[in-house]
Amino acid sequence: MTAIEEIRKKLKAENLGAYVIAHGNRYIGQDILDSEHKLKKLCGFSGSAGIAVVTENTTYLLVDGRYELQARQETDSQEVTVMDLLPRFKNVCDLLKPLEITTVGYDAWCHTVAEMEFIKRRYFDMKFVDTGDWLGTNTKSGAEIMERGIEFSGQSREEKIAVVQNMLKDQQADYYLFTSADSVSWLMNIYASDLPYSPVVRAYALLAKNGEVLLYGDNLKTDLPSGNWQEFAARMAKLGEVKLMYDAHNAPEKIKASVEAETKLIKAPDICQMLKAEKNATELQGMKNCHIRDGVALSKCLCWLDENYQGKTELDVVEKLHEFRAEQKYFFSESFATIAGFAENGAVVHYQPSEKTNKELKEGSLLLLDSGGQYLDGTTDVTRTVVLGKPTEEMIKDFTSVLKAHIALASTVFPSGTSGMKLDILARSQLWTEGVDYKHGTGHGVACFGNVHEGPISISSGGSDYGFKSNMITSDEPGVYKENAYGIRTENLLYTAESEYSGYLKFNILTKVPIDKRLIDKYMLSAGEQMWLNNYHKDVYDCLAPYMNEKEEMWLKDVCSPL
Repeated sequence: MTAIEEIRKKLKAENLGAYVIAHGNRYIGQDILDSEHKLKKLCGFSGSAGIAVVTENTTYLLVDGRYELQARQETDSQEVTVMDLLPRFKNVCDLLKPLEITTVGYDAWCHTVAEMEFIKRRYFDMKFVDTGDWLGTNTKSGAEIMERGIEFSGQSREEKIAVVQNMLKDQQADYYLFTSADSVSWLMNIYASDLPYSPVVRAYALLAKNGEVLLYGDNLKTDLPSGNWQEFAARMAKLGEVKLMYDAHNAPEKIKASVEAETKLIKAPDICQMLKAEKNATELQGMKNCHIRDGVALSKCLCWLDENYQGKTELDVVEKLHEFRAEQKYFFSESFATIAGFAENGAVVHYQPSEKTNKELKEGSLLLLDSGGQYLDGTTDVTRTVVLGKPTEEMIKDFTSVLKAHIALASTVFPSGTSGMKLDILARSQLWTEGVDYKHGTGHGVACFGNVHEGPISISSGGSDYGFKSNMITSDEPGVYKENAYGIRTENLLYTAESEYSGYLKFNILTKVPIDKRLIDKYMLSAGEQMWLNNYHKDVYDCLAPYMNEKEEMWLKDVCSPL
């Protein structure tokens, strides 16, 4: 019996019309292990964002534009209907209403308080039942917790805790419950290696007004005060008449059911999410340092690729790039599974090569290489699109258009506090003039040795309205994707800094990797855009040349020469 068939059997037994399956688990918004991937177990979809709903007759899988092609390729169209809709519970409900389905099961650990309050308020004529995890994929593995030194964090655990204590004092509250694993990791200066690409410790933290902190998670191996989920449930039930603060936008709805009626719950934004977005001087310097080392690794790989691509495959590139990164100081892991998409595979926005899909590299098309590293002093994320052989005029036009979009955002000056929603159009409009768009955001926040996708900032037409401040890090990654042909994306990481105008910010570039000039039509670029590229390449050469061997240095000098 398939997973879908088992769910339908349970629907009948529980007298429910539908069951909703979220991508994640009680650590909402964090990476998951492959063994915890509910959607993959359900229908084969392996992407990192999605939501599914199983009814008596149909299974719907909702994914955003990044995963539409991938979802259709990985699922059985006879079993699963893929919908190009944002993976939100609201959109699931909108699908179910015309079907006159009014009783819906879900796992309250996988949906936030804020989301479910909205759902139950808006769809008041539907009944939502917490049935738990019907796929049996909740987290069970433990993790060894390691300490991250102040030479990398720039601020002690005690200093960070004191900030939260002051907030509790101001609000006359007794506790703050942190349910976001990346906040807990940042607050406590800890990390773990149980996840393949993220060093965060998957745990909750209950911080008392006296500064005491208790961690709760799955079999945590640590000298810090900690407990398991049974102990967490017991503690929540025995809090009594206290004031407990939490963030309704990242706390699971199940939390509300775990506390007694006399406990007063107070909604308040997760202060760590805001504090860690503004990098301190040590973190910012670490990010600058690791981007030079990462640029060395990726540039060495691109040099190798130029002479050795014949007969090689996408997976060969992934392996070679890992070898170069692993040689670098403070390397911990990749920051996400490397995307190496050749030809039509590059048009699948978040494609990752496998033994089944692995393509051989040949002349006449493009390789989209999106990758990053976790280093003890920072996190990187960079995309380069390179041509193998001679590019077509269409490739050159598309690549240059993407470059213009990238430069438009990277070179802007804007008022402090401007939201990413407003900045998004600066890049996207450059492609709109060509009748082209891309189905993903233009930029996302990036942690310093943490999640490669970090809130609260993002640059997207439908993203966060949180305003940019100094020392925040974002990606800049417009693209063009042509199904069955190729994909193009150019991505650098940028950080905000004070501009020459009071109250205004500018972007400075962290990433140090050459951009493929063979794909650029310089006559499409303005004088200012050409100057931007030449200055960027000069900086790349100056930073990386001392770390290259003679052959690599000659290659670097050529690819970084002025247009």
